[in-house]
Amino acid sequence: MSLPFKMPIKDLRSWLFIGGHDLERIESALEQGPDVLVVDLEEFTPAESRQAVCAGFAEIVARCERHHCVAAVRINRLSEGGAEELVALSRIPAVVFLPQVDSAQCIAELDPLLTERELRSGLTSGSTVLIPTLESRLGLERSDEILRASPRLEAALLGSGDLARDLGLEPGNRVAGLAAWRRHLVEACRHVECLAIDGPWPEPQGFVEDQAWAQQLGFRARCVVDSRQIAPLHQALVSDPGPAPRP
Repeated sequence: MSLPFKMPIKDLRSWLFIGGHDLERIESALEQGPDVLVVDLEEFTPAESRQAVCAGFAEIVARCERHHCVAAVRINRLSEGGAEELVALSRIPAVVFLPQVDSAQCIAELDPLLTERELRSGLTSGSTVLIPTLESRLGLERSDEILRASPRLEAALLGSGDLARDLGLEPGNRVAGLAAWRRHLVEACRHVECLAIDGPWPEPQGFVEDQAWAQQLGFRARCVVDSRQIAPLHQALVSDPGPAPRP
């Protein structure tokens, strides 16, 4: 897949998830230099604002282009409004995230909808990248078949917050409890030669140390929800992380 500004998926390091309803906040976030800005319709955009955000998405794309940033969208599950959101977007994004993917069927249902939207927009069929969010034990256990479900898949995101809840992890045990699953995603992505995107670090402290460990695992990209983490993430990815203790 050829993305804007000649940046292939494998070279995109920071994936900033943000609500689409606050353009001032989006502009401020873009000034932090994310590689990708993901308008999150599922989690960070209020339900009452989703329709307006879809209608105004072309403006967000234009702002991203001015900052040499790829514009992406995370829609809701298809059964919970995602199909309608895909139709309502005023411009088709380069990348579409699908949440709560726990089977290859989820991908099989979205793939033809993307093709239909591409053709209506005058785009080449298959040109939109589809990235599943794996955020349950079942989704991770089925990662091999999910990642082979469509040629559109060039990356996968670890939904670490929902995964921790699915596993019943207490906050104090989250890092250790997710370690094996983070390693699992890296290995699954390596087998099919796609990019593994690590989940966000939710705490105010400890990001640099956790990122160093993530890089030892093999992660070269990360979801961030705090734009202040973009600069240290990029710095970590261009330098030797050095030894880091495993959780």
